[in-house]
Amino acid sequence: MKPRILIIPARRHILEAYYEYIIRYLGDEFYFEQGYPPQPPYKDIKKRVWTGETSPLEKNPDDFDLILPHFTTHFFLDPPEKYYHKMVLAFLEPGSAHQDIKIIGATNKPCEDSFGDAPHHKLRFGVDTSLFAPFPQAKRDGLVHVGFLGNIQTPRRYMKELFMPLKELEGVKLDIYPSIWHKHTRPDEIENMGGQAVIDNIVGGDVWNTGLPNIYNRMDIYVRCDIDAGNQLSIGEAAACGVPVVSCDPGVGKELAETGGGIYIDAKDRDLVRVAKEIKEAVAELAGDKGKREEMGNKGRKFIEENYTWEKHIPAWRKFFRKGLENAKKM
Repeated sequence: MKPRILIIPARRHILEAYYEYIIRYLGDEFYFEQGYPPQPPYKDIKKRVWTGETSPLEKNPDDFDLILPHFTTHFFLDPPEKYYHKMVLAFLEPGSAHQDIKIIGATNKPCEDSFGDAPHHKLRFGVDTSLFAPFPQAKRDGLVHVGFLGNIQTPRRYMKELFMPLKELEGVKLDIYPSIWHKHTRPDEIENMGGQAVIDNIVGGDVWNTGLPNIYNRMDIYVRCDIDAGNQLSIGEAAACGVPVVSCDPGVGKELAETGGGIYIDAKDRDLVRVAKEIKEAVAELAGDKGKREEMGNKGRKFIEENYTWEKHIPAWRKFFRKGLENAKKM
């Protein structure tokens, strides 16, 4: 019997799509399912569907050999201490120069206490370069389209301070694609994002994985104005589409810039005025030089092909799951 691994997803988060690639490439050795546990007790959950207590889509964690939540706090298990021994936890390591996903093997300690000096694996998600690839997209104007994609409601994006000033550049059109836009967004939240100017520049949004390449390929320049650590998956996706990237959070964006595929703005001092000025200068430079944009886009695509395809990183994930299962059996 193949080991059974439960992946507890954060629904409608891009990580769900990325873990589907893990399932695709490692399904020859492990049996994966993505799903939530129901409200306890977990016994006979299928029969409890008739009472409205649970859903036939929910999973019994007792049926799995290993459990991997998308986020370290999103495991929804009760009581959690019963399952610590077979949980593998993925941590984003903000301090890493390479912005790796840090993974901890199965542990009998609570999530918040298990990081420290525990044995861990450093892993990367790959980029599907057949999905994320350059292809022509028609435009209705002769302007340089500068795009942003993601959750614009996240305060650390500083949309108002870092992205919206780009609308002052001549010959530039801002294209904003929010990952979500709730109808109940308050006026003060909109104002913090940049007010009416943000609304006026929203083109589309809330698009799932297969639609993202269409968005990137409409852009001439992609700007990721996030001065705190994040997953940074969009940087690799945009670069794979041949779009030059201007970013200011350390990690993949910095690596990309070092190989000529983008421009990196150091924001560790959190000086928003300086960072905004340098982002604007970088975008102005690229907006005025189509040849440089094309050259940078080509180098970015090459960087992803050489460093971030799934095939290059799957062996480490396989080793990680094997080690997690080995640890779980010992406890």
